[in-house]
Amino acid sequence: MNLLVFPVLVPMVAAASSLLLWKSVSAQRWVALLGAIALAVVNGMIFARTQTGEILVLGFGNWPAPFGIAFVADRLAGIMLLATGVIAVAVQIYSFSGIDSDRESFGFYPLTLILLMGVSGAFLTGDIFNLYVWFEVLLIASFVLMSLGGERLQLQGAVK
Repeated sequence: MNLLVFPVLVPMVAAASSLLLWKSVSAQRWVALLGAIALAVVNGMIFARTQTGEILVLGFGNWPAPFGIAFVADRLAGIMLLATGVIAVAVQIYSFSGIDSDRESFGFYPLTLILLMGVSGAFLTGDIFNLYVWFEVLLIASFVLMSLGGERLQLQGAVK
């Protein structure tokens, strides 16, 4: 299996697993942390391969480039993916003590994983249309995270 599918697949599987563990916030924490660590490892592997000058390409569905979806990783994408993985681990560790239990119980961890999936997809996409699609994925997750507490200022910020 191509390495480029994992920066999207790992957070997606971790988010789905976290949703299945909806009743246990502590299990969601550990799934999110393990997902972030796995994402950082995969992104580090992509970073290492792209720093040699190799450009990784993955085309989905055997469609030619203008019609099909393609993931492309060059040096810049490798750097951005590595930064995403490192920051994801730091955010998950910080969230253990920095997020209150109400926000955790409303789905903070699955939402952060969906946000990471969107960011990774945006860094890997090979065309402008799919960049828009991945940007929408991360944008929706960020809006829900912004309004997660349900307070008036949060809802105003999310709507604006």
